[in-house]
Amino acid sequence: MDYRDAIRMKMAEAEQKAWESLSCYNFLMFGYHASRWVNYRELLQEYQPSPFTNLVRLAQEEVKT
Repeated sequence: MDYRDAIRMKMAEAEQKAWESLSCYNFLMFGYHASRWVNYRELLQEYQPSPFTNLVRLAQEEVKT
C-alpha cells in the first residue's frame, strides 16, 4: 500500500465519522471530521468531489428562504 491508499482510507474514515456526527446532532464534530476530509483531499492532490456538496446546497437554499 502506498501513501495515496493510506490517505484514501483516512478520507473514507473522516467522511464516515462526519456523517455519524451529523446524524447525532454533534455539529462541532461534524465540522472537525469534514475538515479532516478536505485536508486529506489536499494531500492527495487528486480531484475528489466533496461528499458534502448536497448538504451545502441544502443549507444555501435554507438561507435564501
